[in-house]
Amino acid sequence: MKTSLSVSSRRSIPYLLGMAIPMFGANFAWVSYNSILLLPLVQKVVPLTHSSLATGVIAFVANLVGIVISILFGIFSDNSASRLGRRTPSLLIGALAGFPVIAVGAIFHLSLPVIVGSYLGMHIFTNIVNGAWWPLLVDTVPEPQRGLASGLQGFYTLLASAVSFVVATYLNEIGRPNLALILMAGVFAITGLICAAAIRPYDKPSASPRTLSLRAALLGMFRVRTRVEVFFWLVFSAFLVNMGLNSLQYFARDFLGIYYGLPNPDEGLRLVGLINLVVIILAALGTGLLSDKIGRPKLIVTGAVVSAATTFLMALSRNFNIFLILTVVRAIATGPIMAVIPALASGLAPEEEAGQYMAYNNMTTALPSAFAPLLFGAILNMSGASTPASFVALLCVAAVFYLLGGIVFGWKVSQAAIDSKGL
Repeated sequence: MKTSLSVSSRRSIPYLLGMAIPMFGANFAWVSYNSILLLPLVQKVVPLTHSSLATGVIAFVANLVGIVISILFGIFSDNSASRLGRRTPSLLIGALAGFPVIAVGAIFHLSLPVIVGSYLGMHIFTNIVNGAWWPLLVDTVPEPQRGLASGLQGFYTLLASAVSFVVATYLNEIGRPNLALILMAGVFAITGLICAAAIRPYDKPSASPRTLSLRAALLGMFRVRTRVEVFFWLVFSAFLVNMGLNSLQYFARDFLGIYYGLPNPDEGLRLVGLINLVVIILAALGTGLLSDKIGRPKLIVTGAVVSAATTFLMALSRNFNIFLILTVVRAIATGPIMAVIPALASGLAPEEEAGQYMAYNNMTTALPSAFAPLLFGAILNMSGASTPASFVALLCVAAVFYLLGGIVFGWKVSQAAIDSKGL
């Protein structure tokens, strides 16, 4: 179960920065499309009364496809005998092929098939990169630096979200979503190439490669040779928490316009997004000191419970200023969850199956991105169109997901189980 990397093989800060940078490119594409562009693009080609549900269905299908792709390329890269290494070939495929596919929505006349093709392509190629990137934490980063590497991943993720809320909302506001799509595609491609160059000295071919057919890989997607029980409870609890976190991801623009009556929802979305992300970044940076005092599991459980309480209070208030205060409190609670869980997962993953296990970890965010828009889009569509009452129902359901995630984590992911790796 232990990694073959020793403390003496510590990686330089430039290496860690270059290795982690695809998380900026991928998240810039995900957040820009999911939270900002998809709904207004769909509303241009689908009647407004059905746009929330249509957005949910499109996101559900695309995210499920992305999950399968991520797991498959985790398995394929685990068994790669390429002279380029285990992970580099997939990184190059995703980065280079992803650019024209994501940008297709800016090239052709806007229609539902073009939106679906561009959005689906974005999920396919970012998840090819994702499937190969996460196991790098196990392959190339020694144990004492995995917390730092995970923190850099979290920083890039949050930085990408902040840039998305500034740039993509502005381009959408001025009627140029096509430029946003081209920018997303270009940033994603460049960051993938930077990572491939950075990991080149350390990304080695598999020591025990296997030739796998697509059928064999599909059949083996959820079969592991070494089963780490606590890892899967960690994944399940993180899935529940992220269902709450993703509840408004696709519908935040309508939420601010309908629930609070903001005259400029894009401007409101930019403000809320930036406040939320700045606070999460600060909370994530402060996580280390606090976790040393109370322990990582207690920190995550506390974060989930506080997030549940603040989300429920959001459902009770129609005052935008109070909503902003609650957003800050929830962001403080969410920061530790985002910073700690990837580091815990990388420490629990068996080295020989790192790609497959870390693809399962990726499901903690990918599955909610699939199911949340479908579930919450259906809630918003209960009356035929989004209403203030439907957003109250959405927030209450989101609060329940946060609470269940905290309960499951506290029950099944104890410090003792982590230390023993559930074996």
